[in-house]
Amino acid sequence: MAGIAARARTLFISRNPQQPRRLGRAGRSVLAIAALAVIAFAASALIPGSHAAHAPRFSTRATARASDPKNTLPEHISKVYGASGSAKLYGEVDALRENEGVNLKGQLTSDLTPVPAADFKQPIAAYRRYAERWAGRFATAVAALRATLARGDRASSERAWNAAFFDFMHLGADYNLLPAGLTNQIAEVPSQLGSSHFPGLHRIEMGLWTGQPLRTLLPVAAGVARASHELTRVLPSVPIGILAYTLRIHEILEDAQRDLMNGTEVPWSGSGVEGTEAGVIATRELLATVKPIAQGRDNSYGESENWLVQLQKVLVSTRRANGTWPTLRQLTMLQHERIDGTLAGALGALEQVPQTLETPARAITGFASIPRQRGRKK
Repeated sequence: MAGIAARARTLFISRNPQQPRRLGRAGRSVLAIAALAVIAFAASALIPGSHAAHAPRFSTRATARASDPKNTLPEHISKVYGASGSAKLYGEVDALRENEGVNLKGQLTSDLTPVPAADFKQPIAAYRRYAERWAGRFATAVAALRATLARGDRASSERAWNAAFFDFMHLGADYNLLPAGLTNQIAEVPSQLGSSHFPGLHRIEMGLWTGQPLRTLLPVAAGVARASHELTRVLPSVPIGILAYTLRIHEILEDAQRDLMNGTEVPWSGSGVEGTEAGVIATRELLATVKPIAQGRDNSYGESENWLVQLQKVLVSTRRANGTWPTLRQLTMLQHERIDGTLAGALGALEQVPQTLETPARAITGFASIPRQRGRKK
C-alpha cells in the first residue's frame, strides 16, 4: 500500500514540471485524496463478491443457489420468525395487522399474529375438568334443596337455594356452551315476572320469596335435579368452540353487570352480589386456562387479572361475619358504587382478551362451536 501511495505522489508531481517539489497545504490535501482513491480502488479488488461476474468461490453469491427457477434470488424465505403463517402471506396479512390492525377486507382486528387453533386444546380441556367438578357440586346442592323443601323449612330452603345457585353460577360458561334446552331446565329466567309457567331455579326462587307453599315447589325441584344429572353426563363430551370459549372470558361478568347487579336475573332473592362473586371465580378460572398463550401478547392478561383481584376484594368486603352475602337491597350506596366502578374497570380490561386470543377463521370452523345466544330466556 505504501508503494501505491508513493507512485500516486510521483504521478501528481510529474504533471506539474514547473512546480517546486515542496508542496503547500492545499497540494498536500489534494495529494492525500488522490492517494486514498487509489488505495480504495485497489482494495475493492480484494473484497469477495465485489464483481459479480468474477466472484471468487468463497463469496456468498457464488455458493448460494436459487431455490426456485422463478425466483433468481439466492435465498428463498419460507418462514418468518415469530409468525404462525407462511412467509408468502406474511407481508400481505401479518404486516397489515401490525401496522393498521385491520384485515384484508378493511375490518378491525388484532394486530397480533393469530393463535394456532391447536393451542386451545389444553385450555378447553382444563375448563371442562373445572366445570365437571362444579356440576357435581351443583347436583349435590340441588338434592339438599329438595330435602329442605320436603321438610317445609322455608328459611333453610332459601339458604339451600342460594347455595345451589352459587354453585351453578361457578360454571361461568353455562348458557353459551351448553345446550339451550338443558340450561333452561336449570335456570330459565321468565320474560315476564308475573308468569309462573317456567321451570328451573328461578321458579323455585319466585316461590320461596313470595310465600308460595313449599310442597308446590317439589315438582320443579325434581325437574332441576334431573337436569343437573344430565349436565354431569353431557359435560365430558359437549362441543366447545374456540370463539365461544374466548368470548365467555369477557361475557361472564358482562352478564353479571347487566343481569345480576341490577337484579334482573334475581328479582326475588336479590342475590346479585353472591352471583357476581361466583362469576369472578369462573372468569379467573377461564383466564388462567389461557395464561400460557395470552402472556406476552399485549398486556391483556396481566391487566385483567389485576382488576379481577381488586373486584373480588371489593365483593368479599361486603360479606357478613357469619359468611352470608347481602342482598342488593342491603348494600349501602357506597358499596354498590364501589362494586359497579370496579366491575366496569374489570370489563374494560377483559374486553381486550378475546381479540388478543384471535385465531384464524378457517381454524374456528374446524371446531364444533355453538353460536352466541342466551339459553336463559328473558
